[in-house]
Amino acid sequence: MENGRILMEIQEGLGFKELIVDTVEEFIELIRPDKKNVKEYLGSANDQYIYRGQADSSWELTPSLYRSISRKEILSDTYDGICFMHWVHLKNFVRGCDLNSSIVPFDSFEFRSEWLENFDDRVVRDSTKWPDSKLYELIAYAQHYGVHTEFLDWTKNPLIACYFAASQVVKMKKLDGLMSIWIFDTEKKNLLNEYNEKIFEIIEVPKSINQNISSQQGCFTLVRQKIMRGARLTFDENLSKYEQIQNLNELAAEKKVNLLIKVSVPCKWAIDILKYCDAYTVNAATVFRGIGGGAMYVQEGLEIMEYKKLVSTKQVN
Repeated sequence: MENGRILMEIQEGLGFKELIVDTVEEFIELIRPDKKNVKEYLGSANDQYIYRGQADSSWELTPSLYRSISRKEILSDTYDGICFMHWVHLKNFVRGCDLNSSIVPFDSFEFRSEWLENFDDRVVRDSTKWPDSKLYELIAYAQHYGVHTEFLDWTKNPLIACYFAASQVVKMKKLDGLMSIWIFDTEKKNLLNEYNEKIFEIIEVPKSINQNISSQQGCFTLVRQKIMRGARLTFDENLSKYEQIQNLNELAAEKKVNLLIKVSVPCKWAIDILKYCDAYTVNAATVFRGIGGGAMYVQEGLEIMEYKKLVSTKQVN
């Protein structure tokens, strides 16, 4: 920093601006919620932001379903084939919960009869019909227990986004490159939709049954896909996704809306960022509730020690 001014490189991406800083101090000045230093880059009125942390600045805003999908899993290389595959996964998730007596949110005989007995055939004719809003609670619940979905996780707390990005860097033992925090100006969300067509949504599900969503101050974004019936999908190996699947930043670029920025910093500062988050009690034990969070807190401490050694070794060499 120079006389209180943040030094950075500003780059234009597809549907977003990227602010690249060199030091952890400059990074914290940009993302800390009390300063609102990103406001000038978004032109926002009331600073209604949500945040997403990613361990690699080259990663796009691609939901896990489209990142992890195996082309061998779907019945055909069409979008409705992907949707059908995901519906089968949701059914199997509910069946697994039944087998170990776990509660499924908003479960009922009527819900299962209407939504889990037969696939919604409207999706074959109109891709924007998937998923129906009555499935949102189930999709969100399944995602927080590891099922890949078309939802993208966000948080209202920038420190939680920082925690996720930095902890992923440590887990991956990533010493080079940049990690990033995406910031979305939610007040402009309706600019992504047409007056008669809702393609984009920010989804907030009830949190009482899912402690992780509550402790992570989480919400989700959904971009509905407008893909012609019968259109064949082509997989891009470099982007690790189907070319026809539209990401949030691609939608923002199409609509020419300034509502996304990405703040990036070298991965070598991951430990310092985790230390800053921990000072405000943002760590594995508070982000993931229950016994599992306590166990993750112990494991993460070991991973941090190992990462410190790797950083030290690299600096010596």
